Amino acid sequence: MSRPLALAAFALSFSLPATADPVLEMMKSLSKEGPIYAYEMSYSDTDVTANGLIDPSKPEGERIEIYAPDESEWTKDFRNGIADMEAQTDGDIWCADFAQMVPTDATATTEDETTVTYAFTPTPEADADKNEQKMMKQLNGTVTLDKSDGSVLAFNMVLPKPYKPAMVAKINRFEMTASCDRAPDGRTYVEQFSMDIEGSAMMQSFEESVTRRITKLLDPVG
Repeated sequence: MSRPLALAAFALSFSLPATADPVLEMMKSLSKEGPIYAYEMSYSDTDVTANGLIDPSKPEGERIEIYAPDESEWTKDFRNGIADMEAQTDGDIWCADFAQMVPTDATATTEDETTVTYAFTPTPEADADKNEQKMMKQLNGTVTLDKSDGSVLAFNMVLPKPYKPAMVAKINRFEMTASCDRAPDGRTYVEQFSMDIEGSAMMQSFEESVTRRITKLLDPVG
């Protein structure tokens, strides 16, 4: 090859885009459209363990039915938490939401006949504030996709080392994990979600652990 042709080929090797990953492309085109489901859920954090029924089709104030604990045992914080959940419950339980945090340059790390797992630095969500954007850059993310359609089967973000978002704050540990299952219509939903965070702020330590699990997906509503 002549020197001019060799230089042209070298330049093209940097200017041409990398071959798109077809599984990632399928993930990016996932749709959340479909029927809304009611579901039974268990919930636990550092202060409370509860379970109940959530029906997003009902009017606000009637969407959540608590099986346990008994209402006589509800704390003020628990009542406030239920009120917040009532306002936010819209039936969006779909793992396709995680796709927006997976960049197109995610690296495939493991693969079998049906799934492929990718590693990446998470992309901040569109409505993330500046602190969230900074935090996301510190995390290591992994996502496992179904090779047949790009559906998200599992998602994880972990802080590999302590991080100081401010002079008076430090996060020592953070991990968020979601495992997904198939709904009858084929979409994957967040069957189990957990988040653990530990650190300090203004010389006060804090620790929080939250787990949510959809124990039963009921018939579509609405």
